Amino acid sequence: LFNLVQPDEAVFGKKDWQQLAIIRRLVRDLDFPVRIHGLDTVREGDGLAMSSRNRYLAPEERAQAPALHAALREARDCWLGGSASADTLLSVLRGHLARSAPLGQVDYAALVDKHTLQPQAVADRSGLLALAVYFGKARLIDNLELDTTAE
Repeated sequence: LFNLVQPDEAVFGKKDWQQLAIIRRLVRDLDFPVRIHGLDTVREGDGLAMSSRNRYLAPEERAQAPALHAALREARDCWLGGSASADTLLSVLRGHLARSAPLGQVDYAALVDKHTLQPQAVADRSGLLALAVYFGKARLIDNLELDTTAE
C-alpha cells in the first residue's frame, strides 16, 4: 500500500504494538520514504483500551477488563522499583490478572524489546510488557512501555 499511495507519513496506534513495530521494520528494510507515527492508546475512564471488541464483553467481563491495564502498570511499577527479571515482572502481571480478572483467560503475557519484539530475560528501558486475554470469545490486547509514565 505504501508503494501505491506513497504517503509522506502514516499513523498507527500503539495499542497493537506488534503491528506498529513490524510496519516500522518494513519501512526501514524496504527503504520507503514514509515517516511512521505511533499514537498513544486511547483508553476508557477506567483504563480499558478502547476497542471495537469491548462491545462483546458481558457486564461481568467488562467490569474485570480494566485489570489488564492495571496489571501492566503494577508490573511496570515493580520494574521502576528495581526488579528487572522477566520472570518476576510477568509473575506480578499474571498474579494481578488472576486476582482481579478471574473470568479472563490469558492468551499470552510477554516482556519484549519494543523495537525488535525479541523476548527480554532482563528488562531495560527498551522493554515492553504486552498481553492478550480472552473474555469469552473477545480477545483483548494491551501493552505498556517500561520507560514511560504514559497511561
